[in-house]
Amino acid sequence: MSKGKVIGMGNQQQPQAKMQLDPTKLPTVECNNCGSIFFTEVTMFKEVPAVQSPSGQKSILPIPVVRCADCGEVAERFLPKEMLP
Repeated sequence: MSKGKVIGMGNQQQPQAKMQLDPTKLPTVECNNCGSIFFTEVTMFKEVPAVQSPSGQKSILPIPVVRCADCGEVAERFLPKEMLP
């Protein structure tokens, strides 16, 4: 009896058609506060209490956020939806 693996069976995903995007024809995102077009990713940290942590110990949860590179504004559109007021 062979111990080989069957390849190509089961949950195969069909290849999706590739979209051709021309970045020069797309609108540029601007900061609502200062109009800058440059942004940086920073990390916000939330404290997770021991009673809510899966490990049962107090921990820190990093959350990536994007802010304007010039004025530091964090627009709501760049916040995770769970962080919106």
